[in-house]
Amino acid sequence: NAQQAVAPSDICYILYTSGSTAAPKGVTLAHGPVIANGFDIGERQHLCDADRLWLAVPLFWSFGSANALPAIMTHGGCIVLQESFEAGEALALIERERCSVYYGVGNMARALLHHENHPKRRLGAMRTGLTIGPPEDIAITIEALGATELCNVYGSTETYGNCAVTDAKDPLSLRLRTQGRSLPGMTIRTVDPLTRQPLGTGEVGELAVRGYVTPGYFRGPELDAEAFDRDGYFLTGDLGSIGADGRVRFRGRLNEMIKTGGANVAPLEVEEVLLQHPDVVQAHVVGVPDRTKGEIVGAVIELRAATICDAAPILAFCRERLAGYKVPVRLEIRSAADFPRTPTGKIHKPRLREELAADAAVLRS
Repeated sequence: NAQQAVAPSDICYILYTSGSTAAPKGVTLAHGPVIANGFDIGERQHLCDADRLWLAVPLFWSFGSANALPAIMTHGGCIVLQESFEAGEALALIERERCSVYYGVGNMARALLHHENHPKRRLGAMRTGLTIGPPEDIAITIEALGATELCNVYGSTETYGNCAVTDAKDPLSLRLRTQGRSLPGMTIRTVDPLTRQPLGTGEVGELAVRGYVTPGYFRGPELDAEAFDRDGYFLTGDLGSIGADGRVRFRGRLNEMIKTGGANVAPLEVEEVLLQHPDVVQAHVVGVPDRTKGEIVGAVIELRAATICDAAPILAFCRERLAGYKVPVRLEIRSAADFPRTPTGKIHKPRLREELAADAAVLRS
């Protein structure tokens, strides 16, 4: 039965997390914060009623339903939906509808850039938007679409899609390397993962968020107890720091930290070095079980077409820039189609870890 009236605190969505690092969870989001936070996200992009936002990600993903929709709707703009992503159709749609706002992920931008019709399409209306990923993904998106005011973000389904966003007018260097300042309805701090005590400026710890955060998991009181600290902060499970300028710098997932021979290795640090190599298009690093060291550093990369197919030069490049224990012990080269992904397009790291572990077992047998 339909409610006679809806209060801001009433549940608007139950969105299931993609399960890229764990089992999917039903995240509840309330009407009021969806609208308020969506407006703030739109403000960071400087959206207006003349903007037309292109979206091809699923609406059951918070990036669409709790982010793109309220961001553009609260600014009186238009949303242009593509039922399912296909690069050629997307290019035609963006040109025909003169879309000015991009909402997508790195693999979409690569597909657009490398599509045979890309040079023929007029995409000059594209201005801003949101994406996630390493600096290389953001740079590729700008190259593919000309969205020179593209914004970098940090957040999760539990934080109404985003809790920090760069400003569209920030210098590109800041939009590439940081995820921006907290949104008006959010407070973000870093805490020690073990003691939960707040950390100082610039110190790397677990990112914790208070403000517009989920009222709780659907039928999951035990998950709620684990997810919030005694001060009411949502514990994201992400590593990061907050600089003196108030900008968030994401450093990776806490549960993805690789423990090898007693030392900790952050996958993101290794990925960033791999992506500095001119022949590497994408790189993903995971811990691979090892009998001697507990885990070893494993990496899977995609190379540019018609470049080297030997891992040795890539490993030599890493040795010049990383401590020895951080250099990948296992390095696989794959095509873009061979990376395991979640239904929303994210790299499925647990499956990637399983695949590398299975390959290692075959080599030992």
